Amino acid sequence: MTGELWWRRLVNSVRFLDDIQDALTEYKSVLLLFDTDIPWQDIMIETIESRLNERIDSKTFDVLDVSKAESPGQYLMERYCSRDERKKYWPTTHGSPEKFLAQNRATPLNKRYVCLTGVRPHKAADWVASITEYLENCDSTQEHGVFILIVEGAGVSASKQLTAFKYSDYVTDYDCMMLCLTLVSDLSCSRAEKMYLCEVASNIAHNHVELAALLVSEKLKLLENPIAVAESTYQENGIKVTNLQEVVRIAVWEAQIKLVFPKLENFRAEIIMKYESKIQRFLPIRSSNNEKIEKAADLEIGQLFFICKENRDSKITEYTEYEMIRRMRDARNTLAHWEILSYEQLKDLGMI
Repeated sequence: MTGELWWRRLVNSVRFLDDIQDALTEYKSVLLLFDTDIPWQDIMIETIESRLNERIDSKTFDVLDVSKAESPGQYLMERYCSRDERKKYWPTTHGSPEKFLAQNRATPLNKRYVCLTGVRPHKAADWVASITEYLENCDSTQEHGVFILIVEGAGVSASKQLTAFKYSDYVTDYDCMMLCLTLVSDLSCSRAEKMYLCEVASNIAHNHVELAALLVSEKLKLLENPIAVAESTYQENGIKVTNLQEVVRIAVWEAQIKLVFPKLENFRAEIIMKYESKIQRFLPIRSSNNEKIEKAADLEIGQLFFICKENRDSKITEYTEYEMIRRMRDARNTLAHWEILSYEQLKDLGMI
């Protein structure tokens, strides 16, 4: 399963969980901050629980969806205090529900790791404050509840009682590429084609790993018809993206710039090195902005083609090389005008 691969084998996502585990095994409550959607959240939580079960046998693990909870303290007291215990609670005597929970030795909360999901962005600060108040009022010499507060898309600050782990401090676009490359490792094609496929998938998904994994699983079909495949993939998975066709076009263009330009430069340098003495006879020339070019090594692919074309009788290069210079020049111009090359063109140029 892709989610298990992400959370149990990919280096930086695993390192994220390693650091969380270290804090939790020291009975420190943690705040997990995500800028956007949490990839494979259920598998992440299952992995944290499994890791803790291997090392800690004094606490059990609860997962609570608090998306409908209005008052954090009241919610926790109702969840972890029996009806008889709740009858003992008096605000004027015990203060807040958080303080009552912290001082209550009968509550099963003391034997729990509590993972809170579904925290609404506008409630995130309330949950941080509530858990902080609970922890501040716990007796440090007594066993107490340990919280895992998962917050998505909310700018909240941690506290002394909550150790914060920011997902984006660990995981970058590099990790999305590594996931894609792992998923296509057994694909029967060249390394360049695999790299290009992964670039296209991660670019379209804006490095959202779940979306990138869906796209890259379409394999070469994505390269052959990126717009149609992206549209069907997003539709089948209920994903809505504004102006998807333009998103895909720009994503493919960016991937092609990264793929084509280095190879085009290598080709240009090889041709010039091979035929430098012949080319040098037709220099200097003037560039389009009237710059004087005196050395063959300084010629761009378009200028190189111009010299070969204007001096065809001199047969500067072999015909097949001349044709390749022309096609490389055309490819460069296509990309320079924000247009993309077809899959067949990339194949024909030997780019993939």
